[in-house]
Amino acid sequence: MRRITALLLSLTMLFALAACGGPQAERPGAPSLTPETTPVPTPEASPSETPVTDGSRILVAYFSATGNTETVAGHLAETLNADTYAITPEAPYTSDDLNWRDETSRSVQEHNDPSIRPAISGGVEDMAGYDVIFLGYPLWWGDAPLIVRTFLESYDLTGKTIVPFCTSSSSGFGDSGKNLEEFAPDALWRDGERFTGSSTQDEVAEWADSLGLAADNTSVSANSGDGNILVAYFSMPETAAPNNMTQDEEQSTVVIDGEILGNTQYVATVIQEQTGADLFRIEPAEPYPTDHDTLVEQASEEQKNAARPAILGRVEDIGRYDTIYLGYPTWWSDLPMILYTFLEEYDLSGKTIVPFNTHGGSGFADTLATIADLQPQADVLEDGFTVSRNDVQEAESDIIAWLNGLGDMK
Repeated sequence: MRRITALLLSLTMLFALAACGGPQAERPGAPSLTPETTPVPTPEASPSETPVTDGSRILVAYFSATGNTETVAGHLAETLNADTYAITPEAPYTSDDLNWRDETSRSVQEHNDPSIRPAISGGVEDMAGYDVIFLGYPLWWGDAPLIVRTFLESYDLTGKTIVPFCTSSSSGFGDSGKNLEEFAPDALWRDGERFTGSSTQDEVAEWADSLGLAADNTSVSANSGDGNILVAYFSMPETAAPNNMTQDEEQSTVVIDGEILGNTQYVATVIQEQTGADLFRIEPAEPYPTDHDTLVEQASEEQKNAARPAILGRVEDIGRYDTIYLGYPTWWSDLPMILYTFLEEYDLSGKTIVPFNTHGGSGFADTLATIADLQPQADVLEDGFTVSRNDVQEAESDIIAWLNGLGDMK
């Protein structure tokens, strides 16, 4: 390794900003900093850059002064098949700007005046197209840099799910996420996570996967298909691991080539493949627990309280669909309460609703009548498809036969 001179070493220590890419001390003069491999920041993206979308409904937006947060953001985007957007300051931060020892430096001045809003170069072209935003930043004095507040105040984030994440070499996540909530108060905020500059793809992926916010769990786009049929479904597999399942986990899932699908999810995919329909998974904004007993208890409480669990994302253009295949498991002879949320959220007047259902012995129970009550101006097909959880794995031919029997509706 090339020998570093004393002068170069002192300069490196002066400008080093730890794995967060910026000041991370709780207060100036008492930092816990380690040198970074790239102490002088460079712009993350050109001013005109905006996300190149590929149908993803997840955006990873991040500010990174020295590259560490950018690395974690890249891991997230790869894991989630998400778009990325670099929050790029109009005036890039230099090493002098990031010198926390200098009271006149830009970062220290911003820290001492929280009303400052550093200007951002460029913007997200279609923020409305995203349901979930992962928001990344380095910790500066235990908090997010003020440019992150600029970003949050630049868009209407009502109803969107925001998941914060930060990078730091020593400080924990702390209250940095909660401190941002006031700048997007109408968003649905999730607990965040802290990483270091050396966090691996596997470490980031493990956290991201635990959130249940993968790109295939989000809204369909009005441009995702050419037909007028939508398959909307709620499904609750109780595990994501195909091996060593408990009996409850086996009864809630179908395993296809090592991939775990929920029972109703499997039926939905067969219908989608046969009809060429668009697909929308009715996914709770706050994920349900996968532990069987905990899930049963929560679902029971929701039913007793007539809860309306919030849904992650939404169908952009429900008006374009004439036929909606609606899938769900039967829970205590009723619809899961999140189905009430879905049916009360949209006006399905004049549309044909085709129910399909998985169950543990109760069939449709009274759910068809409930759907008709919730959507009195829709045509609720009584000849829906219902299958026991014990028979789902072998039900493909029965599903196809049922669809063929619907004739032109298919």
